[in-house]
Amino acid sequence: MIVDHGLRTRCIITDDGMVPKYVGGLTRGKTGLVVDQDLGVHRDKLLAGDLKGSAVLELSAAPVTVETLRKVGSFLRENGLQTVVGLGGGSILDAVKLAVLFTADPALTIFAERHARRSGLLVLPPITNPKARPKTILMPSTVGTGAEVSAVACLDTAVGRRLIASRNLAGDVAVLDAGHLATLPQCLVFEGLLEALLRVAGTMVGSQHSIFDDDGHVLIQRIVRLGERLMLHDAPELRLTAARLSMETHTGWALIGRNPYGARHWYLANELAYVTGTRKMTATASVIGPIWEEIAHGAAAWGDHGRLRQLWSMVTEVVPDLDPEPAPGINDLMRRWGISGIETIGEATLLRTTEAAIRNWGGALPMLRGIDAVQIHHVLTAAARGHHVLSGPKGDLRAGKREEVST
Repeated sequence: MIVDHGLRTRCIITDDGMVPKYVGGLTRGKTGLVVDQDLGVHRDKLLAGDLKGSAVLELSAAPVTVETLRKVGSFLRENGLQTVVGLGGGSILDAVKLAVLFTADPALTIFAERHARRSGLLVLPPITNPKARPKTILMPSTVGTGAEVSAVACLDTAVGRRLIASRNLAGDVAVLDAGHLATLPQCLVFEGLLEALLRVAGTMVGSQHSIFDDDGHVLIQRIVRLGERLMLHDAPELRLTAARLSMETHTGWALIGRNPYGARHWYLANELAYVTGTRKMTATASVIGPIWEEIAHGAAAWGDHGRLRQLWSMVTEVVPDLDPEPAPGINDLMRRWGISGIETIGEATLLRTTEAAIRNWGGALPMLRGIDAVQIHHVLTAAARGHHVLSGPKGDLRAGKREEVST
């Protein structure tokens, strides 16, 4: 889902290792650091620099739960923080964003508890006192989510994974530092690029024609070109560009005025990931091919066939070796980038995921409106049968012969 937010995030890109000497100029009042527990080196550099003496809370990079928010909320209150610096992947940044909001306005917690059973999406009302909300400085260590600038966050509740939306969730400042991305495994860099690519592609396919279509096509080509360059040479500046492009999928022109629920693959992948306990992009890799196949066969509820073909032609301009048909073509690209889906999807998983998708996103709700349980089960069945598509004889093409791609 995409959300237009009125509070614009200030975006800063620094040279590698400059953040510890720069972040002090961005903070106000008492400052605390919430950080992924596996990023000890980056934590220590920040504490040796401008954040010296700041309170620190370490979290595991796991889906955000209500207990996570209690822990972060207690950290904010006990230390009287006026600025919170978050360093980590999407789940760490989501935890900071949500905890800051719920701590500033406890009534939002009650609202969320009351409405969590109604839908997979919770749109929060405006907070009663915006000035009570601590300032957030968000530093991603991963690529793809764009959590540092997005106005949404994911929360695992007793009734399932919920997407929380609020104009107050966007970070006040987003800081990109190549050093923070250096330890990210390369496979997750490619997954992040795919996530950014599908955020644009899925939303465009699920929306009507826009005067910003060219912006979307250009952004998609830039993402694909970058992926091809990373196959040849993994460099800090390229990872930094990947993070910047991911951020641009939320802040640029490409998705302005689109259907905010257009990327329908997200809702199905979200439920499949929750049911199986896998990462969201692993689940996405399983379902995107079958969904695009449905679109190619005229299932307009999933997206527009003509727009998908036009969009995919932009990708094949960059990588002519890919299948010209979108569904097998996206599988080619994932295989090329070494991205795999879920290894086994059993019948029980199919049923649970189908039920959850309809309950949380279907029926009268706009996210999967016009898509019934039979259609969802069909896509999931195709995903279960098609695992070999992503792990077949072509394997990981990053190990094979490559051609230089122009920038």
